[in-house]
Amino acid sequence: MRKINKELFLTTLSCPTYGWLLRYGLPQKQLSPAEKLKIEEGLDIHKKARGLFPNGVMVSGSNKDSVQTTQQLLSDPNITVIFEATFIYGNYITKADIIIRDNSKWKIIEVKSNVNDDKKLMDDLSYTTFVAQSAGLQISTCSLLLVSKDYRLGMSDENLFKKIDHTTEVFEQAEKFREQSSKIDQTLSSPEKPIPELRWECKKCEIFEQCCGENIENHIFDLPRISHTRFCQLKDMGVVNIEEIPDDFKLSDSQNRVRQAVLSGEPVIDTDGLRNALNSIVHPAYYLDFETVQTCIPLYSGIAPYGQIPTQYSIHICSGAGKVVDHREYLAEADRDCRRTLAENLIRDCGSEGSIVVYTSFEKTIVNALAGSFPDLKDEMEGLVRRLVDLHGILRNNYYHPDFHGSYSIKKVLPVVVPDMGYEGMAVHNGLDASALFAYMAMARGRYDREESRRVRDNLLEYCGVDTMAMVRLVQELHRKVCND
Repeated sequence: MRKINKELFLTTLSCPTYGWLLRYGLPQKQLSPAEKLKIEEGLDIHKKARGLFPNGVMVSGSNKDSVQTTQQLLSDPNITVIFEATFIYGNYITKADIIIRDNSKWKIIEVKSNVNDDKKLMDDLSYTTFVAQSAGLQISTCSLLLVSKDYRLGMSDENLFKKIDHTTEVFEQAEKFREQSSKIDQTLSSPEKPIPELRWECKKCEIFEQCCGENIENHIFDLPRISHTRFCQLKDMGVVNIEEIPDDFKLSDSQNRVRQAVLSGEPVIDTDGLRNALNSIVHPAYYLDFETVQTCIPLYSGIAPYGQIPTQYSIHICSGAGKVVDHREYLAEADRDCRRTLAENLIRDCGSEGSIVVYTSFEKTIVNALAGSFPDLKDEMEGLVRRLVDLHGILRNNYYHPDFHGSYSIKKVLPVVVPDMGYEGMAVHNGLDASALFAYMAMARGRYDREESRRVRDNLLEYCGVDTMAMVRLVQELHRKVCND
């Protein structure tokens, strides 16, 4: 049986059932382009971090061989830096990204591709410290090596990183992990799956519907913005279905709307509010959607790590609700920063009057960022912002269908309101994958030949176009429901 690694330990600590399934029976899922890019970026960051220590020695091979090699290197006074030092303590195993000799002790460094410090990263470092210490390593300091927000393309790798010392907190957390390790080991060594227990962490669990959420159509997690306190109160009352919530239980207005829709089995519509909001859309209306790219190592000069760069847009132009008269689009060339060209084309394609319909405030953020990047276009960009109409806000304030299950994501709303339209079967069907595919084109890794690049570009244009057409169809259907001809 394979050893317990960091992922297994921390997952089991959060949810014993999920941790057990990870070890014994969770099927391997196919990675999306976005997930693949994240992994590749992490590997690249680790490689660049190792480059900061030219005298470092890499440990490789099987777990058994790696442990033996690590011990040999630790005992060699000429070795000052070790990469992937491997330690085993009972059923636990860890590989330390970088350890640096510090007299008779060692500094331990965990490398991460994140720019912001958080508890999860510190828990990762604490697990590594717990196992390494338990295996006999004397540790002097514990640090995270993160990506610096100040890095820009062309700077040296020394400028790419920032180190954050967490020695005191990590030593404390590592001791707690040591105290919990016997219980985790027992859980993961048992042939019996732990009985699932509903907990707050279930809310974002990818197997929730096959676990605690199984056969529950309207779970209390469908309540929008439910707080941890309210969740615990309902759980303590034995309430997991929205239908079971007592009449006198305090809910927000939006949560009450969801409960009302679930109890009636019908949409809850503020007819006057929805009609007035839809009638406020001035035609010709421009339905706008952006796609962006974000990478750890910036693709272009002057961009910070994970800086959000707009790469394409789609605009459907309507003379009335559902009456498309034109479609305009733009997709940047991946080998250079095309924000200026995108901004100029956007100003031209959005005309000078009429509403610009978007879904959420994302487009407003992008337009404001373009205004900041190109001060000479600021007036035109601010003019676009003044014309924005947020369809997401219109729906959230005036319409709820029980099949939304608490979400106003366009991918959740669209098939409910417009059953004949969706994203199924598309080569690109979410924004994260669209971003990753563009990044791959820009990275010039030889991943795509000319024909493949053309196919990817066509797929990106199709996806963005469906996003704006989805808004057109939503407005058309909502208009049909509440507006007189």
